[in-house]
This record gives sequence, structure tokens and C-alpha cells, in this order.
Amino acid sequence: MSFLNWLGVLWLALVPVLVLVYMFRPKRRPTRVPSLRLWQALPHVERSTSQLRPPPITLLLILQAILLAAGALALAQPALTAPGVGLQVVAIDASGSMLTADVGASGNRFDAAKVEARKVADGLGLTDKVTLLRVGANVTTECAACDRPTFLQALDRLQPGAGSANMTTMLEVASGLARHLNDGSVLPLTVISDGQFTAVAAEGSERLSLRFVQVGSPSGGDNLAVTALSARRPPDGRTGWIAFARIENRSSRSINISVKALADTVPLPERAQTVPANGSVGITWQVAAGTFSFTLNVTPGDALAEDDHATIFLPVDGQTKVLVASDQPALYTRALGVIDGLGTVTTTLDGLNPVASVGGFAFTVADGALPALLPPGGLLLVNPTGDGTPESVQAASDALGLTLTGKATDIHAGNVTTDHPLVAGMDLSALVVADANSVTPPEWLQTVVDSSAGPLLLAGEKDGRRIVVLTFDPRQSNLPKLAAFPLLMANIADWLYPLSSMQAVSPGATLRLPSGSVVQTPNGRNIDTGSTGLFVNTDEAGIYQVAGKGQPTSHTVQFAVNVADNGGAATPEVTHPELNRPQQGTWGEQSHSDIWFAFAGFSLALLLTEWLVYCWKRGSV
Repeated sequence: MSFLNWLGVLWLALVPVLVLVYMFRPKRRPTRVPSLRLWQALPHVERSTSQLRPPPITLLLILQAILLAAGALALAQPALTAPGVGLQVVAIDASGSMLTADVGASGNRFDAAKVEARKVADGLGLTDKVTLLRVGANVTTECAACDRPTFLQALDRLQPGAGSANMTTMLEVASGLARHLNDGSVLPLTVISDGQFTAVAAEGSERLSLRFVQVGSPSGGDNLAVTALSARRPPDGRTGWIAFARIENRSSRSINISVKALADTVPLPERAQTVPANGSVGITWQVAAGTFSFTLNVTPGDALAEDDHATIFLPVDGQTKVLVASDQPALYTRALGVIDGLGTVTTTLDGLNPVASVGGFAFTVADGALPALLPPGGLLLVNPTGDGTPESVQAASDALGLTLTGKATDIHAGNVTTDHPLVAGMDLSALVVADANSVTPPEWLQTVVDSSAGPLLLAGEKDGRRIVVLTFDPRQSNLPKLAAFPLLMANIADWLYPLSSMQAVSPGATLRLPSGSVVQTPNGRNIDTGSTGLFVNTDEAGIYQVAGKGQPTSHTVQFAVNVADNGGAATPEVTHPELNRPQQGTWGEQSHSDIWFAFAGFSLALLLTEWLVYCWKRGSV
């Protein structure tokens, strides 16, 4: 027990004062007289002064002393103290594997994680706070430094996603919270998960006290998963599509399955397959031209039902519009026109903004000197310094921050950033540029293809949109003759507008949609992307619908998010010792349970008792 107001103890000084009053009080002897009227005529007699004498041990003195002592304790505000956490963090795994329904369990692993989180809430003190983190492909704060009722409300709203758990980012977020504790205390972090993620490095989290809570059974059942679904045009030039699916078996025994597929709503021939233990099978279908969506489902189901089916949307010819602003647009219209789903609209650089203001374009290709005002949306800027005149160089500098450093000839491609999506699956080592302007890019532009004369291909994000810069005129190079050119244009289209071709995206992916788009999620929420067009809520498995003004398509855009986490139900148990690290030190301020009101109530009861005793003694006299 501790006292929150030590000054209240000074009230105990009144106890010796009370005793002194009783010691100096003169002793009165009761005398019976027939009448007081005769005393009025008696001369005034000086009373004797009080003499010090031992205090009489009476019931009133005892009650009054106890009353003063109880009042002093009440004013000192006694409280029961216990080690409190002050603030702690609870991180819940919201990955696709948490949707696994374990054998014998009433719900899935995510439901079990919520039960464990409620146990943490039950241990909170009256003044304790807790922050709730949802750990999916993205890490979000669902409740920041909230009390127990608010924490439980946020916990009830929490839903699992479709991707993997980004535990590295979660540790970074929690470590940042710990660094903001001014008292230097240790911040407790409870991670609740089924363990189906790779080990994480705990460096930089010295001020975290880590506790890992395992949910789910390691023998959650045999699991089959659709790990790939795609469609391509037939290589022989026939119309329609060839759809391909890969199905993996993460168990120690072979499993007989039946695979059903739908082209829109039309059933395709059912396929019976035997998937070997810890192996996979690939299946193909012929899909008719004009098919909008392709869906497959694997039976029998298993503990993780969400990865037993998948959907993709096939592009419709010309459904997505691209604006090409060039005096010689044929090079770009040919390259973009063969990409499924893309259709081009051409204009000149002088007419760029009047046409772009109409809206409805997925991205814009601007070939040559930049206009004073760049059009909205994604941009592919080709030779933005134009012919190198001061006016065009100044326009590129104002719009992009490109600095012209000179002219160069006979340039050969050098370093290539092979991990960038723009150059995935291609070889640009044979690229030769006959004549180009050498430029120095700003920090926000990443060099993808470099050369001795400066960068040739750059990419980056500015003002909420993606921009690709080709620093030379392709007609002054051998790029259009390279086999990599069509693939480069397809990669640029996919990077600038991810829904331009195969409309299925990875869980947690960030989409850049036209300004003002409204996206309806699989659970029915409508999310406005605002002026930026950024949409990040792609963690939920299912079908999304995009609507709104200025859509770059002739119909409602739909895309799918499929569960990417395969084998989560049958993988071995992972305990993650790196997340079990209790630390010595304080966990913030102690928690207090006030009990002063009990002493205050006792004081009032004593006061009433003392008054009753006084009245009784007076009545007896």
C-alpha cells in the first residue's frame, strides 16, 4: 500500500492536541440544588484555573482520536499498488494462414488469436493503455493507447486478410513506440500468431519486452492451395485464351482432387487429378474469346478453404485507354496496341492538356519537350528535354528536376537494376543510343538502366503518381528493334496502371486508380480514393469493384485478390524464440487501486457514533 498524498498525514497532529484539551479541561463535580434563581444574587466568584491532569480514558476521547486518525488516512489517499504496464502493444497476425480452421476448434486461428488478446485485456489495470496492431501485408494501428473497453471494440472489428504477415514492419512500429516513452521504460509487446512466417531480426528493439503466443495446431490438416492462376493468348494465333493453374499439396500423402472451372458463368469440363505428396500439378483450359472472368475451385475442401479457389479477370480489347501525345505516335501505338486490354488515343504535344482534361486515361505517353502543365495520372515521359533547346530543358527542370549536363553519342547500356518491375525478364545489354542528352536526375527518380553518359531509364513516384522517364528518343537508338521493346512497354503499362492487363493483384498491393475512384471491397465497404487515386486496402480476399468519374475503361472495372499464403494449415509448428525475450526493467508507472474512500466512510461512521455517544451521555446526566 502507498499514499498518493503524504501531506494528509499531517492531520494526525490533531490527535495530541485533542489529548491536551482533555488534560487541561477542569474537572466538574455535579451538585444537586433546588433552584438556580437564588444563585443570581450571589457575588461573582473567580473560577479556578485549569490544572494539568492525566487525560480521562473515556469512550468519547477514544472515538474522537480514532476519528482524527481515520480522517488523516483518508486525506493521505491510500492506494493498493501493483506493478503496472502503463502502455503495452498487442500485435495480431492477420495473414491468410490465420483463416485455417483447426481440427476440433470451434473457429479459425484468427478467432483463437482474439481470445488470447482478450486475456491480455483482462490483465489491464485501471490506468493502463494498450495499442492494437493488425499485422497483414501492411501493418495498421487499429487502436492507439486506448483503454480496455475501446481496445475490445477495436478487437471485435478486426478481420483477417489474404496475404502474409509483415512482422519486420510490425517490430519497427513497436520499437518506434518504445522510443517515444520519455521515462525510459520497457514496452511490452505481445505477438499472437500461428507462427507461419519466417524468423525476423529483433535488432533495434532493445526497449521491447517480447512475448510470442502460439495459436493453432501444427497438425491443422492436409492443405491444398491454388498457388498460380493466369491466362495467355494461344501461341498459334488462335482467338481466346489458355488458362493455367498450379495446385500444390502440402502434406505427406497424395490427394485425389476434382477441379471445377467457370468461364464467366459457363462451366468448363471438370478435371480429376492426383496431387503427389509435397508436390504440385499444372492444369490448362481453353477459354473462349470474350470471356470476362475465369474462376476455379478445388474439391474436397480442407482446413484452409480460402486458398482452394481463385479468380482472374481477362482484359477486354481496348477496355483501358492510354493517351499518346507525340508528333510521331505510331511507334507507341503499335507497342501498346498489342497489349491485351489497352487502346490508344493520340494527340499532339500542343493538344495534350485539352485532350487529357477530358479524363478517362489510365496513363499518358508524352514524347518530346514537356508542356508547362503535366497531365494528371501516370506518365511515360520520352526524351523530356526535347531537342535540347533552353526552353525544353527549362521545362524538364521545372517539372521533374532533371538537370541537363551535356550531349553524348554512341551510348551503350551499362548497369541494369534487375529487381525493378520495369526490366523484369528482359536483357537490355544490347541497347545502343546514337544521340542523347545527358541528365542528372532528382532524388525521387531511381535509375533503372544506366550508362557511362548518364541514366537511360528512370522511374519514381511524385505527388502520388508514378512516372517513368526514357531520357532519349527511341528513334535515335536500336531499342524499337530489340526483342525486349514490347516486353518493356508491357512492363511500363503494368507498373503505371496495374489493372491494365490481368486483373488480379497480390494481397497488400497499392493501386493507383484514376482520381475520384470509389472501390467496393468484398465485404461491401465503399472506399473513396480521393484526389490521389491511391488504394491500399487490398488485404481482403475476394472481388473488388471500381467505379467513379473518369474511369479509363468502357465498363465497371473489377479485380480479384486471391489468398497467396499456401500450405499454412499443414506446416510444422514454429515457436519463434526471437519473439520470446522478457526483459528486466520497469514497464511504465505502477497501477493504483484507490482505497481512501473506505477510510472516509469509516470516518463518517465514527463521527455519527461519537455524536450518538455524546447525546446518550448528556441525556444520562
